[in-house]
Amino acid sequence: MSPKVTEAYKEEKKAAILAGALHCFIEKGFQATKIDDIARHLGISKGSLYGYFDSKEEIYIQLAHARMDEMVASLDALYTETASAAAMLRHMFERFRRQPLDELRRWLTFHLEFMTYASRRPELIASNRAYLDKALALLCRILDSGKRSGEFRGDLTESSASYLFWAVRDGLALSFLLDGDEAEYRRILDDMEAMVMKHLTA
Repeated sequence: MSPKVTEAYKEEKKAAILAGALHCFIEKGFQATKIDDIARHLGISKGSLYGYFDSKEEIYIQLAHARMDEMVASLDALYTETASAAAMLRHMFERFRRQPLDELRRWLTFHLEFMTYASRRPELIASNRAYLDKALALLCRILDSGKRSGEFRGDLTESSASYLFWAVRDGLALSFLLDGDEAEYRRILDDMEAMVMKHLTA
């Protein structure tokens, strides 16, 4: 087997483990899920799983970063097509709208559980911060591009506006974490998008 094929095989195996782990985390919660559970769900040995990941903490971190990296890649591709900062932000809101509320609740529940878990383990805080920094850096880059193109107001502070964007998203998600109607969630998300875009362009 050539090195190229071997590397491709490894990436496929890692992706399969991440997908299986996500299923287990969402079903049982982060802390309740054991490496044995993930291995059993995938039908592989625990030793085989440890050949790719050292711990379930590492699995979670790679899961979170993979989701963020996918969003960054999709926005980079969109920018190549449109060169519009406003279009990129609207695309992000559209991604939020496409995610069913039930799926968002499951992801957010175990994400919050991991953050609480990590808050008592200093060695995990830096990894979580790196995930947040990717999100903030992405927004700063989009907002700076919009300022330079004239799409967004010239007195905009990119760093503060980036936090505002994620606060809008996360705050709404938390408000609907336990209950609430999907139609109402989407209506408020539409209104928030309009408010954010108005603030950026006013």
